[in-house]
Amino acid sequence: MANNITKRQHYVWRNYLRAWANDDVIYAYIKMKQDIIQTELMNVAQKRYFNNIEKFDATEEKFLKYTCSKIKGPIKKIVDDLFAILDIYNGVKKIQEEITDEVPKPLEEIEKNGFELLHSEIEGHGSNLIACRKKEDLYFFDNEMQKYKALMYICFQYFRTKKQKDSQIKNFEGTPLDIGKIYNFLAITSAAQVAQNISFDPKIRYCLLEITNNEISFITGDQPVINLVADDVDDEGGAKDLVFYYPISPKHAIKIEFNDLGEKYQHRELSVEEVDDLNKKMINEYHEFIFADSHEQLNSYTQHFV
Repeated sequence: MANNITKRQHYVWRNYLRAWANDDVIYAYIKMKQDIIQTELMNVAQKRYFNNIEKFDATEEKFLKYTCSKIKGPIKKIVDDLFAILDIYNGVKKIQEEITDEVPKPLEEIEKNGFELLHSEIEGHGSNLIACRKKEDLYFFDNEMQKYKALMYICFQYFRTKKQKDSQIKNFEGTPLDIGKIYNFLAITSAAQVAQNISFDPKIRYCLLEITNNEISFITGDQPVINLVADDVDDEGGAKDLVFYYPISPKHAIKIEFNDLGEKYQHRELSVEEVDDLNKKMINEYHEFIFADSHEQLNSYTQHFV
């Protein structure tokens, strides 16, 4: 076994969840157990070798090439380079399997760690965002590079989750395409493409949402970034519009939308009813885990589950 392999790979950033935790222990509703427990952050929103690289066949290769061909703009070279690396791995893996059943340690490390290091780098782009506590903290978006990185992080947190992966695998059931083999690559390219598109949108608006009372707190889940208008779809089932909502602490959340209303940077103090509505939307989008800063808060939203 290679020594540099991370076995438990998180699809929700642990540093993000620390805002709801106490000494790295968090209250979590776990769907599989249908129960609320206190557990260490290491144990939640993770899966063994979740960010791995898998060998793929000609059908998946054709789909990847088609996807890459559709990507335009500054990110195209990065995506093409990433696919080239993936393609080289795929070729080496096929040769290895023809020669021996024993996987060399360097190759084992590549396939099991997969995109883990890249994921960690992208997570680092979210540091400014999850630290926001007042409107002025949002001003880092004025820097074009910091803006793209933060939006890449937001989009990545939307696409890279187990919910999104499981959903796409289900969508492609019964087809020749094994989307599970290539989804980790597609999650990165999808996030990069959407981040690039919205980075250039002059109508982008950033709003810091805040709770100033002790009656209620924001909850979060294993699908921590959601589109608040995802239910409004076109004839092909795609969302017509995009309003990202991302709780960043029990008392703060970020909303990113695209319109001509108000200033570029905004701040709103929410009522209990408004927070409750957002929490219910988060509940509707969770997959396996819901998190809160107290048992009482979590129980108030999950008691009909348990």
